[in-house]
Amino acid sequence: MSKYISILILFILSISFLPISLLQEAPSANEEENYIPEDFNETLNESAEIEFEDDYGDPLQNYNFTNVLLYDDSNYTLLEKSEAVYVLFYSPYCYHCHQFLPTYVETADYCKEKNINIAFSRIDANSNGNASVEYGIEGYPTVFLILNGKRFKYDGPRTKESLLNFANRKKNGDIFKITKLEEIKKYQDESPVVLLSTVKDTSSKISQSFNDYAQKNFDYSFLSCLSDECTKKYGEDVILFKNYDEKEMSYAKYYGKISDAKDNSVYDFTSIYGVETGAFLTPTTIEALVKFNKDGLIYVRNSSDVENVKYDNLFKDLGKELRKDNIYTFVTDTGESEGTNVGVAFSILPSELPCIFYYQQLSGEQAGNVKIFSKRYLDMKKETKSSIQNFIKDVKDGKLRRDLFSEDVSESKIIDGMRYIVGKTFDKYVTDEKRNVFLAVVGSLEENDYNFLFIELLKNLTKKYQDLSFAYINVEKNEPRDLIVDENEVPSGFLYTNAMAKKDVIKFVPQNYSEMNEEEIVAFLDENLKKEKTGKTADGEKQKKKEDKKEGAQTDL
Repeated sequence: MSKYISILILFILSISFLPISLLQEAPSANEEENYIPEDFNETLNESAEIEFEDDYGDPLQNYNFTNVLLYDDSNYTLLEKSEAVYVLFYSPYCYHCHQFLPTYVETADYCKEKNINIAFSRIDANSNGNASVEYGIEGYPTVFLILNGKRFKYDGPRTKESLLNFANRKKNGDIFKITKLEEIKKYQDESPVVLLSTVKDTSSKISQSFNDYAQKNFDYSFLSCLSDECTKKYGEDVILFKNYDEKEMSYAKYYGKISDAKDNSVYDFTSIYGVETGAFLTPTTIEALVKFNKDGLIYVRNSSDVENVKYDNLFKDLGKELRKDNIYTFVTDTGESEGTNVGVAFSILPSELPCIFYYQQLSGEQAGNVKIFSKRYLDMKKETKSSIQNFIKDVKDGKLRRDLFSEDVSESKIIDGMRYIVGKTFDKYVTDEKRNVFLAVVGSLEENDYNFLFIELLKNLTKKYQDLSFAYINVEKNEPRDLIVDENEVPSGFLYTNAMAKKDVIKFVPQNYSEMNEEEIVAFLDENLKKEKTGKTADGEKQKKKEDKKEGAQTDL
């Protein structure tokens, strides 16, 4: 897999839901009031920690457990006699438990109000070791559904809808049988995605795949219809219904022959075609696109920029057209509110937003890898579906090199006095520049790292040196022409001078990255620019001395 996709997935996963806390030893009676588990401060964020400290007299005082009964080691066996009951194993000091408890209580209250025959209970695993051992509790929160003595561990999403759906399906079966198409509407009101099977052979691979997925997914509804009305309209197929985009999609038409189905075919089909176009980028969608060899278009903006957020719908609408060509569109963010860190993964400077990335899946021996192309500094007021489609066409026609602009960088693209250089524009703006050029060579531009600080120092110097052009190039994405860059010397800089037809290239490497400062750069520039005016650069003098020495040696002979 391409390193860019790997980096992206890692950064997105870094903000995903944290693992549940490990079991802690129960505090003794005299220690209980001030007891804090060892991993407590590592688990909680600052605001949550303060809230917990304020509530330490009773961590559960803010919950109304009227419809959630408390059990312990003395009576937990009674749960096995219930017709339908959820049991939650928790700890009063577990952060993730406190994230889930409001949903658990809300679901219990909802069932009571709607006369749904499901009871709700809880057991403090810290204080009730026998019950915890009996149920094999290894972390919290852990939830079980008990139906007439039979236990089902719940590992689904921690939402009210999923809890109700799980119980309903365990009581009545994972797949609901219908006889009329109009019945589908009822399930669409309850689930974002509904899957319908009209395959008669229950032993077929596609039926097995459908059943297996139904047992694992509690967000969607799974239906079976073998009536004449259903088979007349759909034949033998699996149909995906959704409340967005194409509304209705056929497995046989969009994914493959029913007869060629494999173990995970229905899951794979849904992972791709159940994704909403223009949806926010997630680890699941990235993994699915890579797995199924689909190309993708990502619109990157900052959520704090209200104007550019408005254009999310442009990509949503465009996505409906592109999906016909197996191209999937997503929106993501570099702002603090959503924090996917895409900006870091692709070395995007805030000044380069908004931008779009197109990642092209490779085939043959390179299958599993991608090429990344970008278009930055977008003026969204001028962008249209056609302009973005032309960018994609340039990619597919091979007119663009990897991660290059689809247009030349004009003077208007200079940000804060510096120009971003790529392979396509290197010769035009560095070696052919009429003025002297200082080119910064950087890697990723994560805020406050050495690359970022180096660029910030140079930005401060752009006004001081009016006759010197400043630019930078990202060596992780572009190879500077004729420059040998040691990875241990990034960031660094190269001064291109007019002396000797710009054959003099003088390298600058900070003496100590942790003590990098503006004065050090100024001293380097002043010394070499002064020599440039006389036609004698530092490297030029070295070359002249070498030639003089050689000439002298020949004279001696």
